[in-house]
Amino acid sequence: MVGITNSASEAFKAPGRLLVTHVDTIAKQFPNRRFGLIPNGTDVDQGFREVTFRDLSRAVNAMSWWIDDTLGKPQPGEKIAYLANNDVRYIIFMLACHKTGYTIFLPSTRLSDNAYNHIFKETKCTHLLFSREKSPIAFRLKTLDWKMQFHEVPSVADIFSNESDASHFEFSKTYDEVVDKIAFMIHSSGTTGMPKPVPLTHGFLGTMDFAASIPMPPGRSSAFFNDLVSDDPNPKDLVLSSTPYFHLMGLVSFFESIFHNIPFVASPERLLSVGFLTDLIRHTKPTVTILPPSILEDMSYSEEALTCLSTLKFVCYGGAPLSPEVGEKLGRYTQLRSAIGSSEMGVICSMVPEEEDAWGYFEWNPSYQIDMQPIGDGLYELVVPRVEHSLVMHGIFHTFPDLKEYRSKDLYTRHPTNPKLWKYHGRFDDVIVLSNGEKLNPISLEKIVEGHPSVHRALLIGQRRFQTCLLIEPDIEKVAAPINEKEFVDMIWPIVQAANKTVPDYGQIVKTMIRLSSREKPFKLTAKGTTQRHAVNKDYAEEIEEIYATQDRQLVIGLPSAITPDTVHEYLQNVICKLTGRKSIKPNDDLYSMGLDSLQAIQLSKILTNSVFSYNPELNTEHLNVQQIYAHPTAEGLTNMLLGILEKSSSPIPTVSRSYKIAQLITKYTNDLQTRKSDILPQLPALFTVILTGSTGSLGSYILDDLLRNPQVAKVYCFNRSEDSPTRQKEGFQEKGLQTSPLDDPNKVQFLHVRFGEPQFGLSDRQYKELLDTVDVIIHNAWKVNFNHPVSFEDPHLKGVRELVRFSQESRYQAHLAFISSVSTIGAWKPSDEVTAVPEVPMETADAALEQGYGESKYIGESICVEASKTAGVPTSILRVGQIAGPDTRLGVWNPHEWIPSLIKTSKAMGKVPSDLGGYPIDWVSVDTLAQIVNELVLGRRVSLAETRNAVFHLVNPCRTTWASLVPAIQERYPVQPVSLVNWVADLETIQDPSDRDVQDKPALKLLAFFHSLAENADVLSADISVERSKKGSKTMASLSSVSPAQMANWLNQWNF
Repeated sequence: MVGITNSASEAFKAPGRLLVTHVDTIAKQFPNRRFGLIPNGTDVDQGFREVTFRDLSRAVNAMSWWIDDTLGKPQPGEKIAYLANNDVRYIIFMLACHKTGYTIFLPSTRLSDNAYNHIFKETKCTHLLFSREKSPIAFRLKTLDWKMQFHEVPSVADIFSNESDASHFEFSKTYDEVVDKIAFMIHSSGTTGMPKPVPLTHGFLGTMDFAASIPMPPGRSSAFFNDLVSDDPNPKDLVLSSTPYFHLMGLVSFFESIFHNIPFVASPERLLSVGFLTDLIRHTKPTVTILPPSILEDMSYSEEALTCLSTLKFVCYGGAPLSPEVGEKLGRYTQLRSAIGSSEMGVICSMVPEEEDAWGYFEWNPSYQIDMQPIGDGLYELVVPRVEHSLVMHGIFHTFPDLKEYRSKDLYTRHPTNPKLWKYHGRFDDVIVLSNGEKLNPISLEKIVEGHPSVHRALLIGQRRFQTCLLIEPDIEKVAAPINEKEFVDMIWPIVQAANKTVPDYGQIVKTMIRLSSREKPFKLTAKGTTQRHAVNKDYAEEIEEIYATQDRQLVIGLPSAITPDTVHEYLQNVICKLTGRKSIKPNDDLYSMGLDSLQAIQLSKILTNSVFSYNPELNTEHLNVQQIYAHPTAEGLTNMLLGILEKSSSPIPTVSRSYKIAQLITKYTNDLQTRKSDILPQLPALFTVILTGSTGSLGSYILDDLLRNPQVAKVYCFNRSEDSPTRQKEGFQEKGLQTSPLDDPNKVQFLHVRFGEPQFGLSDRQYKELLDTVDVIIHNAWKVNFNHPVSFEDPHLKGVRELVRFSQESRYQAHLAFISSVSTIGAWKPSDEVTAVPEVPMETADAALEQGYGESKYIGESICVEASKTAGVPTSILRVGQIAGPDTRLGVWNPHEWIPSLIKTSKAMGKVPSDLGGYPIDWVSVDTLAQIVNELVLGRRVSLAETRNAVFHLVNPCRTTWASLVPAIQERYPVQPVSLVNWVADLETIQDPSDRDVQDKPALKLLAFFHSLAENADVLSADISVERSKKGSKTMASLSSVSPAQMANWLNQWNF
């Protein structure tokens, strides 16, 4: 063992105190002792109220009687859940439950309905107590079929105004009687699945009480708050608490005040921000605070916040490491202390390192007897051994009483010169993060491959790589030596193909990326018999590098010696197939609709450039840039382009005019429209039945959520291209904090796997007929957003619009088709003397559309709808949507791959942010609000469909603001200097040959052409956009206000770059 010191037995005696009886004892002996400060409201300026132990004791008695009167006597072990505002009532009701005999469970207030369903069933709670602030959650949960009774608890003000009337509620049990009884329950974070209940006993709390008296080397200080412990009946030190009280770390502030006389300051329930915390510290004057690293990083960029932190004795942080740069900066203002622990084990006893620059390291208190066990590669796992006095000091053995040792799975590295210091390295985390930021868990794939009788072990590799590879350890007892690698890979390939289905496309194994291990280097295993991922990666580092180098060589080298259309086409097919993992492609297959993404396009550009250079260094490869890859999105197009370069021609193929191509496509999809048979629309049903396409996307999810909550909507049919759309939908709802229970009701929503552009969308006759007989509204939201893709790419989408028109014509109710379009269809509109704002009408020519595939394709989609209304009488609406911002809620996130977040992430990496966006106006609408507007307009159109077969709406914010007004919110979070957009783009353009790391850190490189045009005001609409019709049709639209810095701060928190 490393760092174990034995201490005298007499020093290891449990204090034997219970929270609830100790509160009553203090209330009798020192009634005016300060328990803590609680806020009078949500704003710091409203002030704080002091709560004494007499106040607390009386409040606990009052709520004990309230529980007794409201719930009655509990059954043995009966559990109740408490869901409330983040305030002092958490400890009041916990202690009241101790007195009345109930077991309190404290679930997060941020779970999905599925998670609540799971956790309440697991805990078998019979009652849910909730505060008025959380009543929307409680009322939502009440609609689900749970056998729980719901009770609203009194407010904080009512509790403290009435507590003097309450008589003492007797509780006479001792510590020894209840040491193994559950004191309260919390749950795990649920990051790897559904949350798991964590019951914590009074014995567990006893170890937290003992932590203040655990023996410590002379002259040393605890890294937590124990050096603030005082016998002073009027303690001066205050600990500022900002952590939710459904977390153990939040509850600790209550426990420390009760057990160790360290009062707390409770934060108002507000979104943490630098400005708010600075005001809070300045107003309440705490001695110390504990904060998450992300907030400390934000505060490090504000001189005002740093000055405020300098007034503190120390700042404690936990939950994640702190970056060295931020730590060094903060260390110049205040002492930093790092705490670590978990819900199951509590806070580990560590000491403040003696070296001033060792703030990022832990030094364990030797009395706590941590065992740092080496696992190889310079890494050590933190292990807590069960020793003589574990039940006095180790909370983990109260949580798991049968364990002989606790392996934390937390990994550390040792200080280079001081062997007592340890730096947190991470966890035994199996998740692989590719160079593009995509994540995958390899376990399921590996286990399937290991199911082959000839495979002993399988290891998926790809950390910080562009793609994955698979290392196989054959079962040498079942495979004859020597092993032919090609034959072995051929033999196991079918099971690898099956295993590929368990991971996302970007993580799937290509056959050429499989290698076998060496007999001389068998996979290293843990004591439990699992593969040591870190060790094997290190053992095979050279072989892994060679796998990727070989793949690059195969892709880069190999232009045919004889350059002909056939040989070049064959070469390109080979390159593209190896790059994308496809078996074959047809000459006219659209590469982007087949899944080629932006990063692969960059790599393809590199591959072709290097191949041409290897073939003939004199050839000009300037036209092999990413934009040309996008402009020629088929193997045939790329073949012609590459032939032109190899034949020293920079203009390989003639192109038709833009207007001609667009006109041809409109004619293609409208020339077979049948003339309307009648001007009279059929009688519509009382309730709406809706087809929603693209429901799993960001906007689609919020549209679906709003429809499902609308009592006027009978049912929604979700059209999606993916077969797993129900699962994806539920996961998306959970991430966004939306209610998931309606998704399980087949009478309310049904998910259909469709193929847009195919007859009947690829559905069966029976299913298609059901839709024809019931649907009266179609919201067509499915469209791939990529500004680089040419209009030819959009053919599958245009076919989809035409099929929806056909559906409307054939349907019983002549379904109203609402097409979600884009303001890019009017981005080049020019004002005149008569008309100065873009009107909410169809555009007669394509000249108004931006010269990009996305805007052009949306224009064609609009034109199909307009012609369908004119010729066939199909009721249509066109909703031109502007910039969709992230949600205004805490949960959910603005897609980080879009251009605004790409700009911000790139700015963080560059240390500079554009001070302007050219002439681009900030008229964004948050996605959750936009969904409400869409539904109000679409459903509200029913009354005007007969007289107005086609209507156009502009969904942009009527209240514009400027980018400059939002830049300070960005600067408050990141150390960036404002520069002009022109200079920002120019700096970005200096990166001529971006590496994978460049693209990951500066994703704006993938949109360089877009930002270049933005800097030149090429794609900026100079005219105003009329929104009068939209405001009349949507009350939400009419009440919009401009985008605020607070919204930007929320989006920055969501991205957390």
